[in-house]
Amino acid sequence: MRGALAASLLAASLLPRAALAQERSKNPRTDYTAYTRPAGRTAVGPFKIELGIFDEVMVGTYVPPWFAYPAIGVLVPSAYLKLRSWWSGPFALAARGGFTYIGSKGIEQLSDGQTSASAGIYAAEIDASLRISSTFTFHLGGDYNHVQAIGDTDEVASSIEGATTADTWSARLMAELQLSHSFLLSLMVRYLIYQSPVNADVSTDSPSTSVEGDLSGEGTRPRRVTVEPGLSYEGEHWELQLGVGYGVFYLPVVGLPSSKSLPVVDLAFAYSFDLF
Repeated sequence: MRGALAASLLAASLLPRAALAQERSKNPRTDYTAYTRPAGRTAVGPFKIELGIFDEVMVGTYVPPWFAYPAIGVLVPSAYLKLRSWWSGPFALAARGGFTYIGSKGIEQLSDGQTSASAGIYAAEIDASLRISSTFTFHLGGDYNHVQAIGDTDEVASSIEGATTADTWSARLMAELQLSHSFLLSLMVRYLIYQSPVNADVSTDSPSTSVEGDLSGEGTRPRRVTVEPGLSYEGEHWELQLGVGYGVFYLPVVGLPSSKSLPVVDLAFAYSFDLF
C-alpha cells in the first residue's frame, strides 16, 4: 500500500515537468541553441520571422534590413536556413547559414553619394544542446561571419575599384535554468577567437597613372570575452529573451564585433502560432 502511494506521488510530481518539457518543444528558443521550430510553427517579431518547414528544417529572415528601403531606396534581402539533427532525446545538433545583400545604390545612399559599392554578408553557425534535466540545459556553439564589399566610383578620366573583406570566428557557452512554468534564467559566455584584419585592395587607373594598394587594419585586442546573464519568458504564444552584460558587442545581422568592450544588450521578442 505504501509502495503504491509513493509511486503515485512520484508520478504526480513528474507530470508537470513532462508537460513543461513538451510545451517547450513546441516553442523552443532558436537563438544560440540547436533547436528549430516544429513544422508549421511560425514566429513573427520586430527583429526576425521564422517558420518551421519540417521539425528539422527552419527558415527565417531578419526584419530590420527590409525596412531600410525608405532610407536608402533599395531592398536589403536577408534570409537564413537552419537544419537540426533528426534523432530524439536530450542531445541535439544543428547548423545554420545566412546571407544578407546590400546593393550598390544602398551603399551610395549611405555614403552620401561618395561611394558606389555592393556588400554581401555571410553567416554560419553550429550548435549543440544537451538537456541535463527538465529544468537545466547546456548549449555550446560556434559562429563564423564574413563581410565582403566590392565597389567602384567613376570619375572624370579615372576609376577606382576595391574589395573589402573581414572575417570573425567566435565560440559561446550558454546555460539555462527553468525557474517556473514560463520563466528561465540564462548565462552566456562568448569568446572572440579571431577577428581578421579589414583587408582593402584598391586600384586606381587614369590616362597617366596606375596605382594599386593593399590596406589593412587589425584591432589591438583580437581576443575578448563577453559575459551576458539573461531572463527569458516562454508562453503559449509569446516569447521574450533579454540579456544584459559587458564585453564585445556584435553588430546585428552583420555579426562583426566591436573594437572595444561595451555594455551588451541582447533582445528577442516574437509571437508564435501554427501556420499549418
